[in-house]
Amino acid sequence: MTGLVSKGIFLTVCGIVLAGAALAGQPNASTSSKPACIGLTGSKTGVADSKGQFTITVRDVANNTIANSNVKIDFSNCVDIHLGTTQPGGPGVSAMTVSCATHSISALTNASGVVTFRIIGSAQNPNPGGTLPKTLSGCAAVSADNFALGTVTVNAYNEDGSIGVGTGVGGNDLSAWLGDFFTAGNPYFGRSDFDCSGAVGGNDLSVWLGLFFAHNSDDGATAQCSPAP
Repeated sequence: MTGLVSKGIFLTVCGIVLAGAALAGQPNASTSSKPACIGLTGSKTGVADSKGQFTITVRDVANNTIANSNVKIDFSNCVDIHLGTTQPGGPGVSAMTVSCATHSISALTNASGVVTFRIIGSAQNPNPGGTLPKTLSGCAAVSADNFALGTVTVNAYNEDGSIGVGTGVGGNDLSAWLGDFFTAGNPYFGRSDFDCSGAVGGNDLSVWLGLFFAHNSDDGATAQCSPAP
């Protein structure tokens, strides 16, 4: 009997070790890190606005960072968000791949398991039909090597969907933001929550004005993907 118990304990320990080995090297949501929300900006002279820079760190269950992990941000549920078809990036920003077909942007982590994004894009506020499509919190899904890491809320300083040089963040975008702010009942619009507080309020206006007067988002994307249907 003692021998059977010993064998049982041995097999259990082996199973735990094998399970841990299988999980090692796989991205893990609880140990990886990402922001709660991200902001889409414009650019100036071919450099994306640093105001929109954010990082994601990919780790496995043992808290080891994972290099060359393919991090994807899927905007399929962001019904009012346009992504720039090309992403100019900036100093220290990872090389990004845009897929309009899947409404996503992806990039590889560096040797330290970190990927750095600056995403050019805009919001559709309101759409040409005059209605107000909107996305609530957590519309974009983040994954690493197809392992889910969670979701992020997406805001966009360019709210009128404009594209081209000199048509980035401007007065029309402020007017669009005010439309969200003064909407009856004060509903939530993720696109206008620039301070990531979970509500649209006065501090969001202050954040928007700071970016506007810095003039690093004067240019919009050269072309944009359509929002997900």
